[in-house]
Amino acid sequence: MSAISKTPCGTYSVRWRENGKHRSKNFKTKTEARKFQQLLEADELTKESKVTFEQAIDIYEREVTPTKKTQRQELFKLSNLRKLKFAQRLLRDIHPADIEQYVNERKRTPSLKTGGRIGDSTIIKDVNLISAIFRHAIRLGLADKNPCSEISNRPQEPEHRERVASDYELELIKQASGWDGESAPRNSTQMVVAAFLFACRTGMRLGEIIQLEEAWITDRVIHLPKEATKTGSARDVAMPAEALRILNLVRERDFKPRIFGIASETASAIWRKVRNRAGLGPVTDSQGRLIKEGLNFHDSRATFATWAASPNPKTGVPRLDVLALARQTGHKNIAMLQRYYRPTAADIAKRLDDE
Repeated sequence: MSAISKTPCGTYSVRWRENGKHRSKNFKTKTEARKFQQLLEADELTKESKVTFEQAIDIYEREVTPTKKTQRQELFKLSNLRKLKFAQRLLRDIHPADIEQYVNERKRTPSLKTGGRIGDSTIIKDVNLISAIFRHAIRLGLADKNPCSEISNRPQEPEHRERVASDYELELIKQASGWDGESAPRNSTQMVVAAFLFACRTGMRLGEIIQLEEAWITDRVIHLPKEATKTGSARDVAMPAEALRILNLVRERDFKPRIFGIASETASAIWRKVRNRAGLGPVTDSQGRLIKEGLNFHDSRATFATWAASPNPKTGVPRLDVLALARQTGHKNIAMLQRYYRPTAADIAKRLDDE
């Protein structure tokens, strides 16, 4: 038996006895508490026959999503999954054919960002999330199979991007924002462009730059705390002279505590607008097929890696060796770092001709 009670702080506690021990779990709303109570009171041998996919989403959202740094984005995706045709069906009644039908429908869905069809990488992420929900349900004894593991039309992983920002494109980006690159950024659009240029000279991620505080900086070194990185590991980032120059321009705005003063919720949207205004968005044909990759903010990481690993014109040797470059960007796997080194064939040809 289980019972629900309201706690002094306004949440709802579900209390039950399991293996001779008293246990309890708190929930923000009474509705969530009741859903959990229903699962508890289901017979253990028939539990899997009583849980719908929507209920499995609720459990996953409550127990797994809060542990992720990307929980904001995942909550949005989970909300969309609750609208699926099979959301109200029992887990045992969802088959690979249902997931395959979902994939086919997603392939025909237009992208709100590009106007073309949704990219394979987005569909892969959606299927991976559905699969993760089933895997969690299996661990809890709520399901005995994962239909995602048997689908035949899962999109192939996209080829590695080859995009880097040229000096000419950097000028186009600045012009599109109305920023000269020599004075303090005046608005959020120019601040996002400054963040992009800063990323091109440090290899930092957008999320890391947005969180940057003065307390993290010692001279020309940024000490990123583990909580601010994607990998969950602290690292030091060196700033070349150009990165420090850009940072000092941003500092003139005197935002506190975060130096760049950009809201993470709007930074990506601002970037896409200024990029498209500069004529550097993706190019598709009449059928929505990608002809030319658009310049993403994350391509700044590859721009930095390619620049840092290329020969310095003054010395003829790379600015950073592979190990130093991995420390700068935070890559623990050198094979992953290779994806960010994107020299053009023309550049390689010039280096082959050097004597």
